[in-house]
Amino acid sequence: MTTSENAHVPESKIEHVIAERFIICRMKNGEMRIVRLQIGLPLPVNGNAESWECDVALAGLYPGMPKVPGVDSFQCVNLAFGLIRQALERFMDGGGLVYWRDGSGPLGLMDLFS
Repeated sequence: MTTSENAHVPESKIEHVIAERFIICRMKNGEMRIVRLQIGLPLPVNGNAESWECDVALAGLYPGMPKVPGVDSFQCVNLAFGLIRQALERFMDGGGLVYWRDGSGPLGLMDLFS
């Protein structure tokens, strides 16, 4: 499998990205999409050090992901990875396939999260 140099790369909607990965998703109908996985910088909510949140994006696959809340920045990042994993698991359980950006694969969740 190869990807076109002209393939659409989804724009980033997260201002301060701390983690990012590009993958290719093969939709159930055979369509190939570049998907941009991102986690944003965790920030305290309204200056409260006991309530934090961070942005999460699966641009190109699931638009409009919610902010991930947590009691501190560590929990936010941990839960953000969990949310991305759950979303990709749901996608794969529905018949979608996931590949590395160079087209190698298909991948399992262990490949992406280990």
